[in-house]
Amino acid sequence: MKEHENAKFERVGGVYWLMLFGAGIILPLFLTLLLCLSQGNLSMSVFLPLTLVIGVCVWIGLIMMIAWGNFSSLFVKRTAKGIKDMPYRFNSSFQGRGGILYIDVANGMIGFISAYNPFKIQIFNASRLSGMRTIASSVTGIRFVFYIDNKKVSMPTLLTNKAYSIKSGIGAEAVSKADTFVELLKAAKSQAERGM
Repeated sequence: MKEHENAKFERVGGVYWLMLFGAGIILPLFLTLLLCLSQGNLSMSVFLPLTLVIGVCVWIGLIMMIAWGNFSSLFVKRTAKGIKDMPYRFNSSFQGRGGILYIDVANGMIGFISAYNPFKIQIFNASRLSGMRTIASSVTGIRFVFYIDNKKVSMPTLLTNKAYSIKSGIGAEAVSKADTFVELLKAAKSQAERGM
């Protein structure tokens, strides 16, 4: 099973940057060209300012999509279909805006598909994990955090534009979910260290 394990954690992939900049540059040019051709005015005095305005709008949209993990969610879901071909029993998983986390406690392994590296299933021995904890705040949201090779991964269980009490209702449920995954990660790490 070692042959599937990644030597290095890549939270952001090179293809993601190409995809992002391609969309941010080509899309405004294409939309401006279509708009200018439909109006019958393809002069540079109209094309360049219009490209700039559309470009700013496209980048604002892209930044919002990136912040919420929507930019690559389709690619993440497509990549996730390959997890069943792995020789692990990932019987616990969590999908959040940062990607999808898979946990195989019995073998002490985790799998991760990052929203910023959506074309790759990364597999790690859980002994490489550290700093697993729940962060609960009624202002910034509720999430569980862990580090892979000292690189932080944050998985929100509750993000909202409203303030929620951590001790009641939806807040308590989100804290409980975060605590559950922290315990699963700790159990996988413990199992991995026992097997070394």
